[in-house]
Amino acid sequence: MSSLQNSTFDLVRKLDRTRKLAVYARYATVLLLLALFVATHYPGHAIPYRIATADKIAHCLAYLALAFSALTSWELTIGQLRPHHYFTVWLVGTLYGAFDEVTQIAVGRHCDVRDWMADILGIVIGLTLFRLLRPLFYRLINFKAAVS
Repeated sequence: MSSLQNSTFDLVRKLDRTRKLAVYARYATVLLLLALFVATHYPGHAIPYRIATADKIAHCLAYLALAFSALTSWELTIGQLRPHHYFTVWLVGTLYGAFDEVTQIAVGRHCDVRDWMADILGIVIGLTLFRLLRPLFYRLINFKAAVS
C-alpha cells in the first residue's frame, strides 16, 4: 500500500470511529435526559430523607452531566463547536430546568427555585469542563482536532 492509501485508510477509520462515538453520545444524552425526567417526577412522598438532603448536589451533578453529554454528542456530530453552540446548550438546559421544576407540581412535588439555580450551576460547570477537557478527550480518542 502506498503512503497515500495508508493515510486515506487511517482517516476513514478515524471518521468511522468518530461517527460511532457520536451515535453513542447521542444515545447517552437522550437516556440521561429520560432518567433525569423520571427521577425528578417520582412522587415526592416516596423519596427517602437522605436523598432529599443531597438534592441540590444531585441537581447540579445531573445537569453538569447533561450539558457535558449534549456538548460531546453535538461536537462529535458537527465538528468543533462555536460560542453560539455553548450558549444554546446553556439556554435549552436552563429552560428545561425551569420546565422540569414546574411540571413536578403535578406529581406532588414542589417547584423550588434553589433546585433550578443548582441546575443552572451544573450546566455552567458542564460547559466549562467540556471546554477545558476537550483537548484531552481528542487525545483519548486519538483524533486530532483544531483546538483553539
